[in-house]
Formats: sequence, C-alpha cells, structure tokens
Amino acid sequence: MSFKKEEKDTIYLVPHTHYDAIWVFTKENYFYINMLLILKEVVELVEKTDYKFLIEQTFLLEEMEKRYPELFSRIERCIKSGKIEIADGEYLMADTMLPGGETLIREILVGNRYAKEKFGVDVPVMWQADSFGLNAQLPQIYKKSGYRYVAFRRGASKKKPSEFLWEGLDGTRILAHWMPLGYRAGLDLTKLEESYEKLKEVAATSHILMPSGSGVTMPQPETPEVVEAWNENKGEKAWMKIATPLEFFEALEKETEEKNLKMVVRKGEMYSGKYSGVFPDCCSSRMWIKQGLCSHESWLLCCERWGTISSLLNSYYPSDELRDCWRKILFIAFHDVVPGTGMDRGYDEVKEYLGFLRTKMSTLCPRMFPIIVEHESKKGGGEVEGGDIIIFNSLSWEVRNWVEMDLNFEKGKVVEVKGLKSGEEEIDVEVIRFTRYEDDSVRYARIGFVPTVPGLGYKVYKILERGPKRYRYDPNFIMIRGNTIENRFFGVEMDPATGLIDVIQEGERICTANELVLEEETGDLYYHAQKLCIPVKTEKGEGVKYGSFRAENFEINESPSRRVINVKTDYFSLRWPYRLTEKLEPLIWQHKFLECEKKIIVYKDIPRIDFITYIIDKHPRARIRVRFSTSIKSSDYACGTQFGAVSRPTCPFRCKPEGKWVEKPCGVFPSLRWLDYSDGKKGLTVMHRGTPENTVREGDIYLTLLRSVSMLSSDGRTGPAIPVPDAQEFKKYVFKYSIYPHEGDWREAASYKHALEFNFDLDAVQLPKDKKLPLKRSFLCIEPESVVLSALKRAEDGDGVILRFYETKGEETNAEITLFKEPKAVKVVNLLEEEDGVVVKEWKKERERIELKMEPFEIVTLKVEL
Repeated sequence: MSFKKEEKDTIYLVPHTHYDAIWVFTKENYFYINMLLILKEVVELVEKTDYKFLIEQTFLLEEMEKRYPELFSRIERCIKSGKIEIADGEYLMADTMLPGGETLIREILVGNRYAKEKFGVDVPVMWQADSFGLNAQLPQIYKKSGYRYVAFRRGASKKKPSEFLWEGLDGTRILAHWMPLGYRAGLDLTKLEESYEKLKEVAATSHILMPSGSGVTMPQPETPEVVEAWNENKGEKAWMKIATPLEFFEALEKETEEKNLKMVVRKGEMYSGKYSGVFPDCCSSRMWIKQGLCSHESWLLCCERWGTISSLLNSYYPSDELRDCWRKILFIAFHDVVPGTGMDRGYDEVKEYLGFLRTKMSTLCPRMFPIIVEHESKKGGGEVEGGDIIIFNSLSWEVRNWVEMDLNFEKGKVVEVKGLKSGEEEIDVEVIRFTRYEDDSVRYARIGFVPTVPGLGYKVYKILERGPKRYRYDPNFIMIRGNTIENRFFGVEMDPATGLIDVIQEGERICTANELVLEEETGDLYYHAQKLCIPVKTEKGEGVKYGSFRAENFEINESPSRRVINVKTDYFSLRWPYRLTEKLEPLIWQHKFLECEKKIIVYKDIPRIDFITYIIDKHPRARIRVRFSTSIKSSDYACGTQFGAVSRPTCPFRCKPEGKWVEKPCGVFPSLRWLDYSDGKKGLTVMHRGTPENTVREGDIYLTLLRSVSMLSSDGRTGPAIPVPDAQEFKKYVFKYSIYPHEGDWREAASYKHALEFNFDLDAVQLPKDKKLPLKRSFLCIEPESVVLSALKRAEDGDGVILRFYETKGEETNAEITLFKEPKAVKVVNLLEEEDGVVVKEWKKERERIELKMEPFEIVTLKVEL
C-alpha cells in the first residue's frame, strides 16, 4: 500500500505498564510492585493531570479489589471516565501457541465479563504486548469475543506497513497494528523524535501509535510537560497527544474509510523471528508445565461436559469447583508461566496449582458419574439389563480405545475375569494384576480392554468368566512372527540390540521409531545452543566417540488385545574399549547420566502405536529428543493448532536465511497435540500429551522431550542472568506419545481425530450390584467427525447450556448435532455468550437435531435451552 500523506501526523503516546504474574519476581512481589508502586502513582497522575493509562489484565484488578478497595475505587472512577483504558482485557495475558483454544477463550471470557460487571465497559482493543507469537485462529477468536482491533509486539514477518488487516484460518479479518519498536517505543522521553521518525517510516496512515512503557515500569510524571513541549516545538510536523489505544485505532479506521484506503492483508499465524523474538525453544523449557497444562485442560473439559449432563438430568452442576479449577488453568496458561521462562521460585505457585487440580478433578467426575447412572437406571427405556461396569466417552463421536480400571469383588462372587459382554458384543480383557481371597475367588483386579463407546455417552458391560466368542471372519488380529509384531494395520519389527522398532506397511518401511537423540545444550530458558555439530549420542550410535546407549532387559508381554515391548536403555558417557569399537565388544560401562525405560504398545484393533518413555536425566547440559526416521520427502508438514491445523516448513540442514534477523529460524515449532508429515500418498502422524516442540528435517521427525539448562538468560539480553537450577530437569519424567502410520494426507487420515482420542481417555466405573440401565446411550453426537466439540458447559448467566464446536479439516461442511432431547430454544452467540451482529448464522432444528452449514475452520457457539 502506498499513498501520499497530505495532513499532519498525529502521535498517540500511550502510557502503560506490562504486568507479569511471575517472571523474575514472585507473584507476591509483582502484586506489591504493580499495585502500590505503579498503579497508586498512576491514579495520582490521572486524577490531577491529563495523563492517561492502559491496564491489561483483570487478574491484577481482581486482586486489588480484595486487598486495596480504596485504590480499586479510584481506578474504577478513572476507567469509567475513560482516562484509564482496559486493553487486552484477558484474565491473564496467555501464551497463544501452547494452551488449547478453549483455554484462550476462557481467558477472554473471564476477563471481559469482569470488566463489564465492575466498570461497565467493553474491551474493543486486544493488546498482545508480550505473548511469544500469535496463533492463526486469533482473528476469529478476537472478532467473536467483541474485539475490533489488535495491537501486538511479536511475530510479524514484514516490517511495513505496521497497520494491516490480519486474516485468520477461517477468513476472518481484524484491523491490526504491529509494534515496530516494541512496547517501549516512547519509554525514553528524551528520544521521542528518533522513535517518531522510525515509526512514521512504516506507518500506513498519518496516525502513529507510540507505546510508552515496559514491564513493571513506573509512570513518568513529566509526561504531560514533555508532550506540551513537543507540541510547542514540533507540533507543526506532528501533533502529539497522551492517548489510549482505542483513540489511535478509531482515528486509523476513520482515515482508511474516508480515504477509501485498501489495507494490506496478512494471513495466518504471527510466528516469525525476523523483527522480534518468539523464542521457539522455550517450547521445551520446564516440560513438566506443558505436560501439566495439557493433561489438566483435557481433564477439566471432560469434567465440565459431564457436569453439564449431570445438571440437565439432576440439576447438580459443580459451578464453584469448576470456576476454581479454570482460574488455576488460566494462571498456568500465562505467557511467562507455560513457556517456563521465569526464575525457579516463581513456579512454586504452579506446582501448588497442579497439585490442587489433580486432587480436585480426581473427585469431580467420580461424583458426577453416579448421578448419571442413577438417573439412567430409573429412566429405563431401550435395551435394559444389569451390568458390572460402565464406560464413559467424553468426545463427540464413537470411540474405540484402550482403557484400564480397578475392580473390587465380594468373596466368592467372581472366580475369573476373561472377557466383557454388551448385548451381542463380546471383547477380550487383559488382567494386569489381581489378588484372590483364600477360597480362590477374585478380591481385586486391574483390567485393560478396548470398548467401543457412543459419542459423549456411555456403554455398559457385563463381566464374563469365560473367554469371549471368536468370530471366524474377524479382521482384527495380533501375532508375533520372529521379531515382528503384526496386526491388520502394520508390522512392527523389533531390534533387541538397540530397542528400536521399524514400522512396516504393505512391505514398505514407514519409519524407524522411538530413537533417543542426546544433544549438547549450552543455551538457556529462551534459546537452545550447542557447540557440537553432531549429537552427543543417538541410539543408532551416531555422535561423539566415547559414550554409548546400552539396551537391556528386552521383553514382550502378550495379551489378547495388545503386545507391550519393554526395554531399558541407559546412556553411559564412557564405554571401554573405546578404540576399535567396530571390532571389540564393550566390557566396561561407566558414568551413567541418563536412565530410560520404554514401553512400546501395539494393539490388535487400534491403528496406532503408543509409547511411554520414563527418563531420569542426570546430564547437566543436555537436550533429549526422540526421532522418527522416515522415507517421506516433502517441503512442509502439518501441525495441530488451536481450532485447526497449519502448514509449517521442514528445516533444511544448516539453513541460512537471507538478510538480518532478530532471531534466525531454526526449524523448531510448537504443535498442539499432533503433527503430520506426509507426501500425499503416505504419512506419519505423531501425537503427544504436552511435548509440543518439534522439528522435521531431511525426512526425520523430532519431538523434544526436555532441555537441561542452568540460566534464565545466558547473555542477559532476554532477561537477567539468573541461575535456574530446577530447570536442569534432574527429575523423573514420564512422556506419552504415539504414532499413526496412514495413507494419504492428514485430512484423509483424520489425524486430529486420532490425536484427540489419544489425549482424552475413556472413563470406566464399576457399577453397584444389581443396577440395571440402558446398554448404551449418546447424550450428544456431532457429524461429521471433522466437526469437533470444544465445550459443553452451563452458560455464564445460568440460563441454558453453551455448546461450542469447530470445523477442523479446512473444508466447508454441513454439520448435524444430535442431542439426547429436543431443545426448547437455540441461539447463535459469540464467545462471550452474547448475541451480536458478528455471529449471525442460519440453522434449522428438527426435534433433537440441529443442522447448520460450517465454513472452513469456523468456530460456532450455540446457546441451547433444554
């Protein structure tokens, strides 16, 4: 876009402070600094002068309301008068790449509702001051949350113009401003002219946004006088005003409309390090936080769904408990928490919150399932009979998956547990462990099995004390031939010497899987660095001379439903002899700095291979990745992202980008639950539970398990050079990931579906004695399966149920939602659960079914009265 600026420029100087919940101080430190040292002074300035200010996050205001009500009242008056603006308006400014999409919506929902309830204001400006990149669905999320504009600091791939229309995956556009000089452009009041010239050079119009603040920065009382002096001396060239972001955006929008300017359109995620750091390597810092967030997000969504079903059947809804759990999740999703880039002490709070979530949620669903069982047993109808166990599926399509459960029996009641029966269906059971009474009857058993359960529903099974029926033409099988495990999907060839596996499909090797790669790590919480150009060691033997992995205790456990390969493989920094290693077998192993146990699980009737890897790292400077070596050749691959998928480039070895970069691309990216590498004919989906960092290079897929670092910032550029001994990761880790070999690309293979099934466990409950209820039931089903349930919850105003879902293949589709009873009323609402002009959508209802057309990657929210 190019045009002549005819009128004088206007500079919008926006005083602000960026609030960090934790980073280089603790949460309590930041409360004290922000409330008493910064905002107290801000109020004095606002009340006595024409000073204005920006406050970002409502978490701080909520805490201030409790601790300092008088200060809160003064800020309340300033917000209502328009001299303090809430921009961003999230509960806490989340990282937008690592948390799930529903978590990002709740950050906005909680924050915006607070702003509306306490101050009577809407939040039209999203102010992304410090999130490490922006995901590709944010334009849609922001627009459907009532935002009209977004200003952001990190991730832009182009410098000019600084104002443009940002287009998301679904085609939604929002007016955006990238901060070319960051949020400190006007911080140094002695260098305003220098900043102005730089900003003017890239601005799209005569309106110049100049943020004047930084992280935890005191207000500058001289600002009004400096602005007045500017206007006296330089006002003919550019008029400066102390302003809020909304004033800038409204003036920008007005000029573009009056002059009929065609704004540049930029598409997709903002995740480039060309002009500002997005720190992709922090995706592997303090991996326990990523794992904890991923696990508890999924768990909480399940609790919320079954709480909603419970409330519709029985009126019980654990609203206070769910609220408390969501507040903890939203704190962990904060942009300096989940990336793991702060000092050690700051994460004490996170450990407490994860403990709280683990305790609270382990009791939530067990309280709700009996309510549902009791209602269903009284309801009757359909095929009703007694059962011993009930399985619940929290996803919106029929799921076949592995589940484990504990059973307890009265003396003399059960002699064997050999199978399960539901109607005509009979399935195998693996007895993992058991105890018996003195009369040889079963006292306790832990069993595993693969049931098939309706979408957001349940299925009831009886215990068989005989083996299940065998069908002559059953296509599912599992067997071992030599060193190869075979099922109908693929063969898994094992190498006992290394513990590695090759996956074979139709006679072709798809990949060598689950190879540990130990690399040197000399970086910090923000960046990986290494001096070696080769690994320290791989399980195949690549790397430096002296050390080696040693595989031992190789065994295979067999059951009717699966085969489990167990192998222990440790890394020793020294093996002897260390000369002539091709000729001489090792006799002495010394200096064990990495202990690893692997479980590799191949199922009879599930088309994926699961990996459980236990690691105790004692190596102080290590990056540990797991490698899947394929024969696939493609220049890009797909990554799961919030409410969809994005394409990413594979990393050419030792790639050297052209021009000057603040942060040169290294081929490292985050993924949300899955990534897929395919050539259109065949592919491999890698799924994970909270290990998001990945690289695809020369046909190899790398998933980073952990990085051991000792400094927050090695050079003091990204933060203070604070030692972080806890980030050396000298602890036991359990990593869960899986692969799904397939034909076609990720869309044909429905990679997203398999990833969700891997992340959302089935829940199994032992039924009370003589309890009779329908054999199976679905409370909600969405078709096709490419339309995915995101949320089922009670509405925030208590009136009705919120049902949110999204299209995930990037294709226009007709969606059909089938509920367990006919809705009395249906409304299309925005993400704040309000009707507005942005989310108008046609739909039709026929009894229990709602039908509507969905656009590619569209997010739809319905408010339903049942």
